[in-house]
Amino acid sequence: MLGGVATGLASTAGCLGVLTGDEPLEYESDPATVPSAVLDSTGYELANEEAPTVSREFTVAGQTREVKVTNHVVSYEKAVDMGPLGSLRAAMFSAFTTPQIQIAGKTLSPIGEMSNRDLLRTIASRYEGLSVGEKVGSQSVSTLDQTVTVERYEGTITVQDQEVPIYLLFSRFQHGDDYVVPVGGYPQQRTAEESNIYTLIERLEH
Repeated sequence: MLGGVATGLASTAGCLGVLTGDEPLEYESDPATVPSAVLDSTGYELANEEAPTVSREFTVAGQTREVKVTNHVVSYEKAVDMGPLGSLRAAMFSAFTTPQIQIAGKTLSPIGEMSNRDLLRTIASRYEGLSVGEKVGSQSVSTLDQTVTVERYEGTITVQDQEVPIYLLFSRFQHGDDYVVPVGGYPQQRTAEESNIYTLIERLEH
């Protein structure tokens, strides 16, 4: 009985800490993934799953709160023929999700403050040797019961000490309580790979 009372008091104390601002608010997104059947049909394989947590302070209406945010990143890769370089895992697709934050009745998100290009560059910095160039087009696609805009950017990636021109496909949209950010990349010489990445975007589950 005493143990149950102690547990209840500890739980209540934690709630009070959140309400008074003595403890940080915590949010976590739901991961966005591609069904295995779609991976099989497009040739992509799961490469990595991460759930990084970051802390940040937000000030809204004179109220400053520490917020801990747990994001999800699910990454996929595919080997493609690169001619003289051989077959390399040079085609990639990642789905990044981050939660929207509620403070003093206002909805916030760190990525909501960034331009599409800055956000893409931030995500690209996770990949060694990958750089983002200019936007060169866009296309509307349907995913997760909505129509979204996918932007195409030029870029380069260093493979075996050689710079390989690539295209990057990028989108950002809200779904439920999260922002969903799909990013795909493929060598410019492998133009047929673009349709596969659009398929991955269209078939996302979240």
